[in-house]
Parts: sequence; structure tokens; C-alpha cells
Amino acid sequence: METYSRGDRWFAIFNYAALAVLCLLMLYPFLYVFLYSISDSVAASARTLTFYPVKPTLYNYQVVLTNSGILNAFGISVARTVIGTLAHIIVTTMVAYALSKRYLKGRKGWLVYFMIPMFFSGGLLPYYVVIVKLGLSNSFWVYILPALFSTFNMLLAKVFFDQIPKSLEESAAMDGAGEARIFFRIVLPSSLPILATLAIFAGVAQWNSWFDVLLFVTKQNLLPVQTLLYKIILESQATTVEQIMRMSQNKTTISSEAIKMTTLMVSTLPILFIYPFMQRYFIKGMMLGAVKG
Repeated sequence: METYSRGDRWFAIFNYAALAVLCLLMLYPFLYVFLYSISDSVAASARTLTFYPVKPTLYNYQVVLTNSGILNAFGISVARTVIGTLAHIIVTTMVAYALSKRYLKGRKGWLVYFMIPMFFSGGLLPYYVVIVKLGLSNSFWVYILPALFSTFNMLLAKVFFDQIPKSLEESAAMDGAGEARIFFRIVLPSSLPILATLAIFAGVAQWNSWFDVLLFVTKQNLLPVQTLLYKIILESQATTVEQIMRMSQNKTTISSEAIKMTTLMVSTLPILFIYPFMQRYFIKGMMLGAVKG
């Protein structure tokens, strides 16, 4: 049986205590936002919150979740995340699958072609001009089409595909399956870890994105929840609350701080709930896709 000296035990205790303090410091801001969102806004603004809510209530969520503007923004965020993530995975993995084939003509040249933009970007102004000239501004597709492909994610998927036994593809080809059928029926079902990894990367990026909206979208019905939250924080507090209360059926007083905290929770919780279910595949995909066998 392995024994530890007194110094080792004290060192372990110190490490655990330091990690516990660090974890508390990282989690407390989120806890504070949550406590504020379930506290009475008037009572919360009159005293300092610590580790428990003041006059617990779900009224703040009732106001936010019955507000037509916030519900529409939440729907836009969900739509762009689901559609954008699925489209990104399909396009990125198809390119990765093609580049994983050693018999592909010009394979090395294509790899260099895709990797150059990773290090040398055209800049914001050319990107803006291209998007506007394509007619994507003030369109839902401005959220989807520019995010269809990522070289970094493609390289992760390519390394993963390189590790799939070629015998699986060869046996399917002998049975008369074409490349498309092999890709969708054999390769993708065997690649759940890397698909989950790409889904997390693309999904989080889509859900949290707000800068592209500031550049290309002016229509209120196309604003996602992250941009709406940005506007709530940035704009005049009184004006923002008046607009939200005007669009809501409730007339009870609610503070601007409560609106911000509750909207922040509504925009954060979906990702927090989804991530634990994909964490197992995410870790496996990162480990297998990062080392070439």
C-alpha cells in the first residue's frame, strides 16, 4: 500500500483548498446573477445579495419569458444555432473526408489553400463588402452561410477520419456503395466523438455570436438574444425597461438590473444544460483527433 508523508498530505490539503477557493471565485458571479434573477427586484436593489435570494420570486422570469421581443430573439438564437451547427458539421466533415483520401489529386495543395486563411485574414472591411455584395445583410442567412466552414474544425475531423480503419470503407465499396453512401452510412456513424466536438465548437460560437449582428442586421425581428442582451446592457436603463414593460402584459414594477440578470440567465442556461450530455464525446473527440495514430 502506498504511503504518504506528512508533507505530502499537507501539500494535498493546500492544493484542494486552493482549488476550492478558485472554483468558488469562478462560480460566484454566476451564482450572484442567478440569485438576483429569482429575487424581488425592489428588495434586491435595496440590499446586497450574498448567498441566498431576497424575497424569492419567479416574476422576473415571467416578465422576460412573456415578452414578445425576447421570445422572438430567443427563437432566432435557437434557429441559427441548430441550423448553423448542422450545416457547419455537414460541410466541414465533407471537406475533411475528401482531404483524408490519399488518392485525392492535389491533396497537399488543397490543404495549403485551406490553411492560408488561418494565418492571413483579408480583414474586416473586405469581409463586410463581400457580405453586403452577396445580399446577405438583413437576412437570416448571414448567420449561416459565412459560418459553414472552419479550417481548424476541418483539420480535427480529418485527423479523426484518418484513424478510421480503411477496411470498413473497402468492404462497403466492394458491396457497391459509393463515396456518398460510405460517408453518410459508415464514416459519420463511426465518428460520434468528433461530431460532438464540432457541434460544441460551432453551437457555442453560434449561440454566443453578436458582433455579426451589429455589422449586418438592423431589423429588430432578426436580432438574437445575445444582441438583445447587449443592447439592454448598453442602452439607457430607463428606456430599456420601459420598452420591455410596454411589450409585456405585466404592469408591476421591475428594475432594469433584474431585466439584465434574468435575460442573462435565459441566454446562458441552454448551453449549460446541453454541454454535460456531450462532454463524454467531446473529450474523446479532442483526444483522438489531436494525435495522429
